[in-house]
Amino acid sequence: MGRHAYADFDEFADAIDGLAGRFVPTARSNGEWWIDKMALRGHHLQYLQVGGATTFAGDGTPGTVTLGIPMTDPAALRSDGQPLADNTFNLIIQNQPFTCSSRSLSRWAAVAVQQDKLAKREAFLDSPTPGGARTQTDKSLLDNVRSLILRIWSDDQAVKIVDPAAQAAVEDEMMHAVTNVLQASNRANDRHIGRPQVSRTRVIAHCLELIDASEGQPLFIDDLCNATQVSERTLRNIFQEYFGVGPMRLLKVRQLREIRSALLRGDPVADTVTKIAARFGVWDFSLFARNYRALYGEAPSQTLRKPRDRGIAVREDERLTPTWIAFAARQFALQQPMQASDGSPMRMAES
Repeated sequence: MGRHAYADFDEFADAIDGLAGRFVPTARSNGEWWIDKMALRGHHLQYLQVGGATTFAGDGTPGTVTLGIPMTDPAALRSDGQPLADNTFNLIIQNQPFTCSSRSLSRWAAVAVQQDKLAKREAFLDSPTPGGARTQTDKSLLDNVRSLILRIWSDDQAVKIVDPAAQAAVEDEMMHAVTNVLQASNRANDRHIGRPQVSRTRVIAHCLELIDASEGQPLFIDDLCNATQVSERTLRNIFQEYFGVGPMRLLKVRQLREIRSALLRGDPVADTVTKIAARFGVWDFSLFARNYRALYGEAPSQTLRKPRDRGIAVREDERLTPTWIAFAARQFALQQPMQASDGSPMRMAES
């Protein structure tokens, strides 16, 4: 066991066993991003802290079932557009993408179990369902897993997991607790009031498609409203529901991320921060520099001046390639437009 703190959000995401995805910080971090890990036979235990407001998009890894259990107030978290409760968790499985957002620092337990190690596999583990990752279970069973995690990473000197026999006992107790949770679980089935749920997902799908297709070009709220044929208020409400942040903030984060990628590829002799940032629509360079430092922990000029060893540059660029947009787009796959009775596309009702 050992705690590792991360300065880079993508490295943090890549270090979580059983999870494939990306975090987008939506406000300045107010705490460290760290992971405590314990590797056992058949599964990995992880206790982690997401250091600030963020939105996540992704899914699970092959052959693994991961329980994402909130260790801080679940009511402050949203999964697949819905708030979590004290009897809900995220069930994370490959090819069942989901989104999750928080407006403040949060802590999670992530228990990644090899699928063939489960004593009993529930039907919803085997096939994709429209219910998303949010899963309900008996609160007492979920609290038991939380208690085990806190005991394992307790500061109490009486807790020592050093002998193989002790590790086997921990593994057996955790596997028993996880199996009980899964056996009592079912996917949350939410009833939405108002505009159809499919319309929400279609609006987000159109937005993500446009954002992805416009890489390297300035993009504005009007562009998203025109593409989706909804008002700015409706667009803002939908994004707040799913991502805990409005489209303007996501566009700003997307802009900063693309600028960082360009700075990492840039030539510190021939290029300048102003020259590169201006290509992405930046005009207030003081505000840009403050936002960039808040998000990445360094000045944009420091990024541009990083050593340009070719091997390092290629690895950095590859690490930036799988973006939040790419992961989020998988969940909100564009569907065929609904048709009205006269054959014309149906327009979504305004909020």
